[in-house]
Amino acid sequence: MDREQHSIQLEKQHVHDVYDRIAPHFSDTRYKAWPQVRQFLMEQEPGSLIADVGCGNGKYLDINPFTWKLGSDHCNSLASIAASRGHEVMVCDNLRLPYRDNCFDAAISIAVVHHFATVERRVAAIQELARVVRPGGQVMIYVW
Repeated sequence: MDREQHSIQLEKQHVHDVYDRIAPHFSDTRYKAWPQVRQFLMEQEPGSLIADVGCGNGKYLDINPFTWKLGSDHCNSLASIAASRGHEVMVCDNLRLPYRDNCFDAAISIAVVHHFATVERRVAAIQELARVVRPGGQVMIYVW
């Protein structure tokens, strides 16, 4: 098995399968927006189109009603929770977002990128965020 396939397998076993299993409980513990993320979203221009990549239960999709937001997550269970709350959400791979180049005014990816198993995959995730945001747009990423 090559390094890329091994990374994909690690992520499936230790990230994707885990979040699918714990989604209801995890969602119950994720209800308060982080202040810096809230501020970033509130500072976006009215009418802006914002991608929330790794949106989880959609807690950031309610912030700033003067913008349009699309959420995506790899975890079907979390995306379903966000959709049940009335949000526009899809299940997709962060490394292959199904969006045109330069189509968003801003994007957030909160507590997502560190889940990728290699530096190369983390860089690819960031490059994908940059691809879908227009020149001069903004991207907020939180990792640890």
